[in-house]
Amino acid sequence: MGAIVINDITKRSGRKRILDQVNLEVLEGEFFSILSMEEEAKDALAKILFNFKKPSSGHASIYNFDVNKQSKDVKTYTSFISKEALFPENLRRKAIFKKTLNFHDLELPEDYDELMDSFDCQENLKVANMDERERRMTSIVNALLVHPRVLIVQDATRGMNPIDCENFLSRLKDLQVRENLTILFLSDDLSIAQRYSDRIAYLHEGRIRDIEYLKDKQSKDKLLKVYSAKLRKEEFFRIGARPVDRNYTEATFYYDGYLPDLTKLLYQEGIEDFNLEDALLQDKIDAYYGPQDKLDYRQETAPTEQVQEIPKEEKSKADLPEEKSPDEIFFQEDNGDFAKDKEVEKNKLPDQDGEENPMDDTKVIDKNDLLNQLENGNDKGGFNQ
Repeated sequence: MGAIVINDITKRSGRKRILDQVNLEVLEGEFFSILSMEEEAKDALAKILFNFKKPSSGHASIYNFDVNKQSKDVKTYTSFISKEALFPENLRRKAIFKKTLNFHDLELPEDYDELMDSFDCQENLKVANMDERERRMTSIVNALLVHPRVLIVQDATRGMNPIDCENFLSRLKDLQVRENLTILFLSDDLSIAQRYSDRIAYLHEGRIRDIEYLKDKQSKDKLLKVYSAKLRKEEFFRIGARPVDRNYTEATFYYDGYLPDLTKLLYQEGIEDFNLEDALLQDKIDAYYGPQDKLDYRQETAPTEQVQEIPKEEKSKADLPEEKSPDEIFFQEDNGDFAKDKEVEKNKLPDQDGEENPMDDTKVIDKNDLLNQLENGNDKGGFNQ
C-alpha cells in the first residue's frame, strides 16, 4: 500500500522550476530517502506535503488523504522533524509537548519518560535558554511522542554529533519495525541514507533521476583517488567505475559496484599510490549528472535532455502569505487548527508577447533560384557570399 503518493508535483518560483514533475510512491512501513543537494527542492517538497506551500501543479496524498484539501486529517497521524527546530522563545518543553498532544487529542504516552531520558530532555527547560542540540532533541521528542504513522524528516541529522545521530536513527529503525512507521527522509547524507534506507531516490535539478534499491547493493559507494601515472583508465571503466573531474589527482573514479572487483583490479594493475574513501552525495551527482557524464569514456553518447518550456498562459499558485518554519506555523495557529482556508493568489508568469520572433531573420530561398545558382557553380546552399 502506498503511504505517500506524489503525482506530477511541479513547484516554480518565477520561471525557475524548483520541482519538476516529481512522481513517487512511498510504501507503508518503508524507510524511503530522497537525497538532493538542492535545499529549495527538499524544503518545497516537505512543505507541500504539510500544506505549508502550494504546488504549481500536481497533487499528493498521504494514506489517500489529499494533502491540500484534507490537510487537517493528514496532520493527525503525520509528524514532521524540520531542519530548523524553531519554537516560540517563551515556551517551555512541557508546554510544547502539551500543545502537540492536544492537537492530536492524546494523553501523555506510556513511553513519555523513556523518550525524555533517551533524548536527554528536561521538560521545564525554556526555549530561550536552549542551545542548538537541545532544540533539536525537543523537535525529535515532539514528533515521536504522538506515535505517528508517517514521519517526515528534513535534514535533521545535519550537524548532529555521532552519538545523538546513531541514537536517533536507531530509534527510527526500531519504530519502523515495531509500529510499521513509514519514514520519508530528506537529506544530503549519502552514507546515512545507504545505511538505513530501504530505497533511495536521487533528486537533481528538480527531477527524480534514479531510485536505488538498497537490498540489491553489495557495497557502499566509494571515491577512488589514484595518484599514479601508471594507469589504464579503460580497465576501471570496464568494471563500472565512472570518472569524476578532480584537479588534485591523476584520476578520480566513482565506484558503486562490488568492492572486491575494485580491490582486485588495483592489485592486478600494481597501483599502490591511491586513496579509497566513502563517497559523498556530491561525488555521485558529479559522476552521474556532471559534465563528465557526457564524455565518451565508454563509447556511449549521453542522451540530450529536452528543456521543457513553460506555457505562458500557465499560472502558478502562490505560497502561503509568509514563509515560516512548520513549527512556527503550528504554534502560532489558534488551537493548532491547520484547517482554516487560506486564499491562494494566482500570479501570471511574465508576459512573453514582447519577445523577438526568431523567424524574423530567416531568409527564404526560392527553389528555382537555388537550382540556377547550383548550375552556375555556387555550392553555398543558395546564399551569395
